[in-house]
Amino acid sequence: MRMIYIKPFDPWKSKLCTCPFKYSLNIYTGCDHCCIYCYSSAYIKDFFRIREKKNFLAIVSKDLEKLPENSLLSLSNTSDPYPRLEKRLGLTRKFLELLLNKNIRLLIITKSDLLLRDLDLISKLRVAVTFTITSFRLDKKLEPNAPSSASRLKAMKVLADHNIKVGLRLDPVIPYINENEIEHIIESCSDFINHVVTSTFKPRRDSWQRFSLAFPKEAKKLSNLYFKEGKYIGNSWYLPENLRKALILKVKEVSSYYGIPFSSCREGFPELNTAKSCDGSWMIP
Repeated sequence: MRMIYIKPFDPWKSKLCTCPFKYSLNIYTGCDHCCIYCYSSAYIKDFFRIREKKNFLAIVSKDLEKLPENSLLSLSNTSDPYPRLEKRLGLTRKFLELLLNKNIRLLIITKSDLLLRDLDLISKLRVAVTFTITSFRLDKKLEPNAPSSASRLKAMKVLADHNIKVGLRLDPVIPYINENEIEHIIESCSDFINHVVTSTFKPRRDSWQRFSLAFPKEAKKLSNLYFKEGKYIGNSWYLPENLRKALILKVKEVSSYYGIPFSSCREGFPELNTAKSCDGSWMIP
């Protein structure tokens, strides 16, 4: 059952991945949000130069014919399905139209309130939506071309008002950058989210260079933590385990205070998770 654009998630079979089996689709190649912490730019050439996939709709239509009934499909795990280019091309909207007569469970992961344009379609699908909010204070510095975190927060509330399950991806947590915003971020959306997932910053060579240019003082403080005291796992640098766990526990504690199911992503602490699945796919009806 060979598919071209729809693929099984986690082709590297990471030992730290606790996601349920699912398929993944990136509608675009690359992403124009240009987040400084992005890991995808390390293995996709010219990642911040977004482009359309060749014959996307024709090929993905054939992929969908091969996708088993009731499959879980994540959209998207590498490239945001709502980049600025989507306003002109509308490929994500056209793909959602293809799903209207399919029995597919869809998990949408985004940083864009452009998703609200497609509310008429999304409301007809078996879907849950997870929005990434990393910072309110530094969002434009961390995610230069992405819509503001405030606009994402408003979009989350609109979805919840339309009875669509919504999750928060508080990711990445970075010491000296956004660790003091954890409580504020969760509190801001606590009335209308059903899940919180979090992860710490795991730099690769290129993302560390971008981070160091944007936050030179903080990078100097973090350098030893990552590169002397930390660990190199799966092509990324990890903070020391005790520090990572403390950051993850902080997110868990605040989530628990508001009664929100919690999980962490590729941190090695599955015992801390309280949600039924780490990715929030359990929210899909």
